[in-house]
Amino acid sequence: MSTATVTHTSGAPGRGDTPILSLVDITKKFPGVIALNKVSFDVRAGEVHALLGENGAGKSTLMKVLAGKHKPSGGEILLDGQVAQLRSSHDAVAQGIALVPEDRKDQGLILGMNCRDNMTLAGLESVSTKGFMKAAAEKQVYDKYQQAMKIKTPSWRQKVGNLSGGNQQKIVIGKWLHTHPKLLILDEPTRGIDVGSKAEIHALIKELARTGYAVLVISSEMPEVLGVSNRIIAMYDGQVTAEFDGDAVSEDALVQAITGQYVTSAGTPVDQPAA
Repeated sequence: MSTATVTHTSGAPGRGDTPILSLVDITKKFPGVIALNKVSFDVRAGEVHALLGENGAGKSTLMKVLAGKHKPSGGEILLDGQVAQLRSSHDAVAQGIALVPEDRKDQGLILGMNCRDNMTLAGLESVSTKGFMKAAAEKQVYDKYQQAMKIKTPSWRQKVGNLSGGNQQKIVIGKWLHTHPKLLILDEPTRGIDVGSKAEIHALIKELARTGYAVLVISSEMPEVLGVSNRIIAMYDGQVTAEFDGDAVSEDALVQAITGQYVTSAGTPVDQPAA
């Protein structure tokens, strides 16, 4: 699959430059529970970072912190080296964070709306003037991403609810790519999608990183994480237990890390970090 026209347009740096996202000791406390405990890692442009953990590991809470839905209890979030204040979802989007949610039907799409209109929902200001929609501009946006991601639909007029799961997911991804984000977060990006469409989404994720996007995948599927990631951050009980090179990690080491057997990148057990 070619995504040659889906390129990053904001001049993102290549690997090795200032991280697009830096988390420094992010902590989130709820009454009686520490959901995140001093979580720290970086995400760079041109790479796919994946967050792997079992249910309850803290992945969803961290995603909500990054999306502006939860305010952290401590620590700092840096975007392009600058401290970010993410007090709401609007703040997150305005500062260049785009979230493709796990539940695309309820949170990512309006199923009774056509493909074109869904595609432009996150960037209406770019296809409207004084509150009036510009049909030609909307169609141009839709055509760009439909062709780049090979979205299969008879017409832009097709209701999104009639598309397959894989094509629906491409619409959601295209919607957020249209905002030219600094960081693209994909929460369980292939859940409920058939095997063939999963392979297409995985190829798209890798291509987006290759063209300059900073991509953070949140997943509970180990094969998916191993297949798409440059770096893998393992979580257990609200903490980062290890960070791995995606090309040089074993499944055994990942299992140890996500089940609380704290390991180094070489797979050697180490003491549990202090709370």
